[in-house]
Amino acid sequence: MNNKENLKSIVLWWLGTFVALLLIIFNTIFYELLKHSFYNRVYNSLLIIANDVKDKVVFSQKHVLIIPQKLSYPISPVMIGVFSASNMKLLAKTVTFLDINLYPYLKSNENFFIIKSKKYDKLAIYIVKIQSPIQAYIVVATPMYKIDMRLQDILIKMLLLNPILLLLLLIGANVIIDRILNPIKEIVKVASKVNVGELDVTIPLPPQKDEIYELVLAFNTMIARLKDGIEMIEQFNSDVSHELKTPLTVLKGELEIALRKPRNEEYYKKTIQIALKEVNYLIELVEQMLFFTKLEDEANKKEYVYLDDILLDVLDKLSIKAQNKHINIVKIENIQLYINPVLLKTIFINIIDNAIKYTPDGKSIYIYLYRDGDKVVFKVVDEGIGIDKEELHKITTRFYRSEQSRSRQIKGFGLGLSIVKKALDILGADIEFHSDKLTEVKVLFRFTRDKL
Repeated sequence: MNNKENLKSIVLWWLGTFVALLLIIFNTIFYELLKHSFYNRVYNSLLIIANDVKDKVVFSQKHVLIIPQKLSYPISPVMIGVFSASNMKLLAKTVTFLDINLYPYLKSNENFFIIKSKKYDKLAIYIVKIQSPIQAYIVVATPMYKIDMRLQDILIKMLLLNPILLLLLLIGANVIIDRILNPIKEIVKVASKVNVGELDVTIPLPPQKDEIYELVLAFNTMIARLKDGIEMIEQFNSDVSHELKTPLTVLKGELEIALRKPRNEEYYKKTIQIALKEVNYLIELVEQMLFFTKLEDEANKKEYVYLDDILLDVLDKLSIKAQNKHINIVKIENIQLYINPVLLKTIFINIIDNAIKYTPDGKSIYIYLYRDGDKVVFKVVDEGIGIDKEELHKITTRFYRSEQSRSRQIKGFGLGLSIVKKALDILGADIEFHSDKLTEVKVLFRFTRDKL
């Protein structure tokens, strides 16, 4: 629980820090733009006033200037002064005009300035030059304290509102994070209940098909796979125990009988032969089980091989076993595939060996290998004992043997076709079974000239 709370705290911390930085940047930019806008309005107002004053200044014959004292302007207070262009002497002014040193500004090429003032702290001044009837500078000024007060008031409001906005945002984010974490908490809650004996638990899927939906779906799928895996392991253990029990029981029984009383040499020899047969059976069973578990290791070991060469090699190796059967190679084409040769050979051996095993002496087995569109078909048809249709879907199950094969005491473990099925799954190939008068096993490989 603490870890999840820490996660939420970390998210809220980083979110709060990020939003706070954004607010600082936004407020700084907004304040500077607002300040620029206000100062620009002052500049435009002073420009209008300066031109208006220029038109309304009265000149006497002796060039004595008379400035109107009462004029209506969009900003106030407005202070006006007229300076001589030759000696920078103040020629006329309004009553409110301040006695300040404007010499550096009058000589400048700029028109608009913000300067310091003892009385008003800051003054905005605009200077316009006139050429007639005398050369002079008209200076229009206004204090900036009203503008600065408005800017200060806005800044204070922003400083007060920003923490409130940040707090509301964090409260909203906290609610949203809780909603996001609730399904994860549910997953943790269910996961804590999962054990080998209880794999029926699932999490209800949320209504929205978002990332949380995919997470819950993946978790439920994982639980289902675990359940299937556990069931397969339990079934495998049960099957292995059953398969091992029979030969061990026979072995134990024969040895116990042999030890009950002295026997002749022929009896001991027969007992040892039976024991050796059962031991060989156990060794072969263990070897097949080990091979079954190592099939996955072959998944990525692929190379270009000729299927017909491998098939003919397999037929040659099984020829002794099939000496009392008629093997008919109906059709074998020269085909090259990029495939794992070990898995391919395993498929060929087990399918053909099954056909040989369940086909009575004197009967025929037919072998096919050919291209069919984008597929490569490997087919084995035999005149064997056949398989009931009800049992066809079971024959790739580990250790499964049909009733016909058990009743006839045909040697086998029921692992051959399960090994074939697993090898085909690794290769991405398909297998089909048909059993009527003839038994047919068909394997379909995907054909491509490129690497699979």
